[in-house]
Amino acid sequence: MRVFAILLIAVAFTFAKIKLVSPEELYSMLKKERNIVVLDLRKSIKEYWKEHIPGAQWIHFEAFRFPNRGTPAFFIPVDLFVEKLERMGIDKNTKVVLYDAEGTFIPFYIAWGLDYIGHPEVYVLHGGFNHWKDKDLPTTKDYQRVNPKVYGLYEINESIRADLDYVKRALKRKDVVFLDARTPELYEGKAGFWKRLGHIKGAVNRFWKMDFEERVNKYGKKYYLLKPKEDISLFYESLGIGKGKEVILYCGQGLMSAATYYVIKYYLGLTDKVRLYDGSWNEYSQTNLPKEP
Repeated sequence: MRVFAILLIAVAFTFAKIKLVSPEELYSMLKKERNIVVLDLRKSIKEYWKEHIPGAQWIHFEAFRFPNRGTPAFFIPVDLFVEKLERMGIDKNTKVVLYDAEGTFIPFYIAWGLDYIGHPEVYVLHGGFNHWKDKDLPTTKDYQRVNPKVYGLYEINESIRADLDYVKRALKRKDVVFLDARTPELYEGKAGFWKRLGHIKGAVNRFWKMDFEERVNKYGKKYYLLKPKEDISLFYESLGIGKGKEVILYCGQGLMSAATYYVIKYYLGLTDKVRLYDGSWNEYSQTNLPKEP
């Protein structure tokens, strides 16, 4: 029987941390570490069949999402999330490494989920698989033999997640910044497929890609690396983030904003007062709560 404990707390855990890892660093880790699991989150299993990082298991990122009372695309319930981790050979002491093709927001979304249960060691491959290929590091077509594990004790950190009730209350607060990580067109209500278009009233916009620079590898495949800290910190500091303001991040469905979560909390280290609203505009657009334009 799985043993677990759920503890709702109001502060971020000091032992949980998401870290970037370079291709060279990951290659070294794979040669030395024994309790390590690498998850390939690329969108097509055909990419995995063609080649992947040695030892990596493929899983589609949509396997970590689930409807909530009819509203689609929320992060999967924690008990199901932990069960999936166990089936992939992950316990609370396992180093988990995440990558997609280009180093986008997708690995950061799963990393946020691991942060939500206080997983101690979470790594995102900087630049993804295309960066790995750019370094001419080895790939394989072999599957990793995996034995399921019991995850063990875990704790839910509610201080990094916002639900709709929390958002409603936060709309009245002056110490909260709502930050929309979508494209300007979606933010301005000029595009989109939702019932209502636009953005949460008072929200500011910063497209997640603005914190990254695009590179192209020697095979013509693009990937994204974070810009230097000094190039992106001023924007967030100008909003009062890191100076007492809490930030609630959202996008269309909670995915893009996960990259911004990493940037603010771990890359820049501005504040622990960061919440991801994974219902995002997907849920908010179905309400009568105030929006703009």
